[in-house]
Amino acid sequence: MSILYLCLGAFLFAITALDIIKTTLSSNGGGKITNLVSRAVWRVFFFVAGRKGKSKLLTYAGPAVLVVILLVWVVGLWLGLFLLLLSDPDAVQKSSTLAPADAWEKLYYAGFTLSTLGVGDYVVTNDFWRIVTGVAAFSGLAFITTSITYFIPVLSAVGVQSKLSLYISSMGKTPQQVLTNSWNGQDLSSFFDNTSDLCQMLMQHTVNHQSYPVIHYFHNNKPEQAITTAIVLLAETHLLLAQRVSPQAGVDQLKISMLQKALDSYLEMVKGSFLKNASPKEVAPTPDVAELEGKGIPLQNKPSQRHKVQERRRLLTALLEMDGWTWKEVYQP
Repeated sequence: MSILYLCLGAFLFAITALDIIKTTLSSNGGGKITNLVSRAVWRVFFFVAGRKGKSKLLTYAGPAVLVVILLVWVVGLWLGLFLLLLSDPDAVQKSSTLAPADAWEKLYYAGFTLSTLGVGDYVVTNDFWRIVTGVAAFSGLAFITTSITYFIPVLSAVGVQSKLSLYISSMGKTPQQVLTNSWNGQDLSSFFDNTSDLCQMLMQHTVNHQSYPVIHYFHNNKPEQAITTAIVLLAETHLLLAQRVSPQAGVDQLKISMLQKALDSYLEMVKGSFLKNASPKEVAPTPDVAELEGKGIPLQNKPSQRHKVQERRRLLTALLEMDGWTWKEVYQP
């Protein structure tokens, strides 16, 4: 018996099974294999698309990530069981002639054991391998079924993501337009009437993002429907409200605080999972308030925590660039 094949096969089968469990049954994000595969697939699509968010090719990145992850899981379990069987030359034999199975026949046996589709043309030779076969068959049934059903909540989370982006973009194409559209001549009550819904959807999106990180790679090539540009648009609207719009415009401080908390939670999650060493190339522009002034919205120059604002806008810039966008999609001419 080859100890090397036995240990390598057991290790590969175990880490694949643990990755499936961590990804599909945990609320704290994907396993290490899943995250590595997801980033690799996205980078290939992003490179081929020329790093342009408007490329239609990027809309296929999310589904491709899911398919590749499923294939990696199947191959990991299959190869792990194959290496286990390969460790013993007499582990499997033909049921008709009782001749030892060769490597290709063991690969076939490992595959049909995991899929529980065996027809009995190959059998194992002793009780140890019978137990291994039984465990592998139950594992294959459980893990592969769980892997496929994992797609359902992921696609549901993508739906929430799309709903949030459309909700924000429907309020205006730029942060200034969001506020001018909400101005009724006396206050910004129209915006704050929607703030609770915005916070709820953004927090739900953040929770979904933590549970199913793969939704980060579902891309919409239309700037007005992309989740990244929508969240940056909302963050910049919050910045104008917090720093430039006067309280005389009917600014609801409680809802401003709620929105800031929701945005901070999202950015912390993204920073920890996707932007650990962010180094954006672009510099965030200074918001122009001439449009607000022309609409008659009361303004102020409120002192701010400059470093904190710069750090947030640096993260927003990195988030845009990672998805193939620039600030031009947020502050449209």
